Amino acid sequence: MSDIKILPAAETQKMLGRFSTYSIEAENITRKYLDVPYGPADRQKVDIYLPDEGDGPFPAVLFLHGGGWEFGRKSDGQILPFMPGLGRGYAVVAVGYRLMPDIKYPENVFDVKALLRWIAEHGAAYHLDSSRVILTGASAGAHLAMVAAFTHGQPAFEGASVSKTSRVVAVVEQYGPTDFLRQHAQYDESGYPRSYTPGDVSSIDRLLGVRAEDVPNLMHFVSPIHLVHRDIPPILIQHGRHDPVIPYQQATELYEKICALCGPDRSVLDISETLTHADPGYADDESVATIFGFLDRVVPGK
Repeated sequence: MSDIKILPAAETQKMLGRFSTYSIEAENITRKYLDVPYGPADRQKVDIYLPDEGDGPFPAVLFLHGGGWEFGRKSDGQILPFMPGLGRGYAVVAVGYRLMPDIKYPENVFDVKALLRWIAEHGAAYHLDSSRVILTGASAGAHLAMVAAFTHGQPAFEGASVSKTSRVVAVVEQYGPTDFLRQHAQYDESGYPRSYTPGDVSSIDRLLGVRAEDVPNLMHFVSPIHLVHRDIPPILIQHGRHDPVIPYQQATELYEKICALCGPDRSVLDISETLTHADPGYADDESVATIFGFLDRVVPGK
């Protein structure tokens, strides 16, 4: 595996940008609501896409884009693996959220929770079923999806009153970081070069406002693997074995933790032997079939 190179931040951004050559083609979707605000900030908006037929309410697939918590847009092509849901009776919601340097963690998680509460209160007006909400995401967006899904009702992660629910029924995470305490060791265990040099400030350092290695206890507050408990929703974990940004062990170790704590039926692990980070291949038929085969099984009424 020595030919696999872990990419620095600038190269990671380029890799995520590969999806930018693809688009949702929103103009071809008949029923939609664009730039709907769920909060006061400019980035706290969603695009809601509905199936061509039916009044719903539809189960809602919420997608959080990647970008290292500091770049990306809700219109990014990373959402494409989930757009076929429109033909299967799902609404698809492209989510904008605040980015660095305007926020620090967990304010981006607060945005996700605010959206979930907004759907609980206003979703019916947009044909969304607030009792069947699925959180999905890619890369940094997958991290936020997991943290939000695993912390329902926990005041430190809600950012506001918990009078409205932030519970979700399922999660699909694609190539997201799950354990910041183990990430660099996993590079070494795999024979991969590290993704940083001494003195570098990583995305997670900027997100926290401190150097992660100086506050290991804080990593338990940030890493989804340390937030797993017996009542987390079902989760599909998708990752590429040769991902040059996030080691695939981030996925396998999360899966093992969930199986040990919640049993073998709570999670599904899908490790690709060909896909890399932010690979457009995640929108291929095989990957899409895995996603919606999982959701059709775990989402009530599907």
